[in-house]
Amino acid sequence: MTLPTNRMQPVVWLLVYLILLPSCSSSILISSYPSGASVFANGEFIGETPVRHWDAEPSGSLLDVRIEKDGYENLTAAIEKTGRVNFGALFFCWLLFPLAWLEKYPRSFYGHLNPVSEDYSPLRVEVQTREALGSNIFVVALQNTPCHGSSNNTVLEAALGIRLMEKFRVLERQALHIVNSEQQRNLTGLHDESSIVDAGKLSGAKGVVLVSQLCDQKATLTSLRFVDCESGALHWAVLAENQNMDDIIRELFHHLGSSQSAHE
Repeated sequence: MTLPTNRMQPVVWLLVYLILLPSCSSSILISSYPSGASVFANGEFIGETPVRHWDAEPSGSLLDVRIEKDGYENLTAAIEKTGRVNFGALFFCWLLFPLAWLEKYPRSFYGHLNPVSEDYSPLRVEVQTREALGSNIFVVALQNTPCHGSSNNTVLEAALGIRLMEKFRVLERQALHIVNSEQQRNLTGLHDESSIVDAGKLSGAKGVVLVSQLCDQKATLTSLRFVDCESGALHWAVLAENQNMDDIIRELFHHLGSSQSAHE
């Protein structure tokens, strides 16, 4: 049995539409500090940060985003679908509506949520100077006793070091020659900070990032300090409570970027 040609045409065009429509869609990754915040796109809940939003709205459309989390002020933003060429639409969607989906969303949107109370923040960053960005650094763990997770110093150094590589040249830990302090570390698990800074200078590093994690009343406190090997000055410092390393570094880079803009 065969269908008449005039009856098959709507079916064929429907199949073409369903096949080509995904090429017209685009997405945007929505993240926030702190993570785990509720995200609403055009009033509809789509998940918790980080979350990816997809739609097939035409170029120039506005996406109304609202990010909410207990203890923080709500954040709203209007994200326009423009600025990036949608090559899938360029090749396929013109069959449906010419150039309607030529542009797509930015790759990502990052929202910084401010705590309701300014007296307390689970993540504090202080930046004195950003002049060391891009310089050679070492990452050294002084203490690693979190409430949960690995207590291995090497694991902590690697986890922090790989994230700092976006803004700094992180040197191999083996290149940091600390004779007496290394012997002490093998016995106690701790370093002498002045010896670390001196050794960093001798090894050609601009500075050393000292990291510590400890458990205090069921809260994991994370401390980061960038110490200049030449002068001993503190470039920046971070103190976080129950924050993952990704959020800590994202917030640090956010402040370093803000510091850059202020100086420019």
